[in-house]
Amino acid sequence: MVQTKKLKDGSRQVILTGKQYDVIKKVLSELATKTKASAILFADMSGQLISQRGSTEGMNTTVLSALAASDFAATSEMAKLVGEEAKFKLLFHEGEKRNVYLSNVGDNFFLVVVFDVSVTLGLIRIYTKKAISDLNSALEEAGDEPELGSIIDSDFSTLLGNALDDTFK
Repeated sequence: MVQTKKLKDGSRQVILTGKQYDVIKKVLSELATKTKASAILFADMSGQLISQRGSTEGMNTTVLSALAASDFAATSEMAKLVGEEAKFKLLFHEGEKRNVYLSNVGDNFFLVVVFDVSVTLGLIRIYTKKAISDLNSALEEAGDEPELGSIIDSDFSTLLGNALDDTFK
């Protein structure tokens, strides 16, 4: 399960375990290899870029992920206006040289796949669907990394407090 932490400014911070992040990197790498995508971005719905793969030099991926998040927000409202109960799951933008395929990963994340027009949309859809399934599985797994409280026991806090008291005597 993905943990989130609410910040003072009202935004939320996504907290992933090391294992979850490793799976994300692996899935994005496999997706890039299978689809020959130019770039693949994984971000949360606020537009915060989490990971990226491919040839992203010369591409402002931070801005791209923020714009993609805005795109999802706008189309979510569009979905409501046309009578859809849920937001649209994917978006596709066709260009002259490159296309952009955006897809939800659960309710809190999305993928941006940038690919050459010579690559078929069907190929992108098939492999992206598999990647989303793998990402959802990884994100739903409970983290097996111990919490800080289980690493540092209460005796440590007492010993540290005593040591600091002795230092300042």
